Amino acid sequence: MEVYLIRHGIAEIQSTTGQDDDRALSEEGRKKTRQVAERLLKLDVQLDLLLVSPLLRARQTAQVLVQVGLAKTIEIFTPLAPGGTCAELRERLSRHDAASAGLVGHQPGLGLWAEELIWGIPQTGLEIKKAGVVRIELSQHAPGRLIWLLTPKVLLA
Repeated sequence: MEVYLIRHGIAEIQSTTGQDDDRALSEEGRKKTRQVAERLLKLDVQLDLLLVSPLLRARQTAQVLVQVGLAKTIEIFTPLAPGGTCAELRERLSRHDAASAGLVGHQPGLGLWAEELIWGIPQTGLEIKKAGVVRIELSQHAPGRLIWLLTPKVLLA
């Protein structure tokens, strides 16, 4: 299975409610996320499963991915919110017969999950920029293999 860990796009500094969970993507965040999604589509990325943090900025990022055509539907996956575990992710992925899965979430969690999928234990966490993407090839009987870790700057160059 190909797994794409996607950090949400650039968000507003503060929400209208004052709650971090309610921070929306900024205009720049929407634009850059759309550009990244369009580039992924040109790279023939297709997501059979799209799991998304319940936080607003992650849901909005996922909506852009669907609008561009990378995925058909969004599934809210609470463990992608801060505090979720990679074990919960592995369990969820084991129940889906997908060739590829996208995970839209937050730092430092995504970076730690990437390390756990690749090396078996999290270290300090891979740095994933906003709207950045990590592609990992997962196998049932071997550690994950890092295919690429791309920043928006590299994807859009």
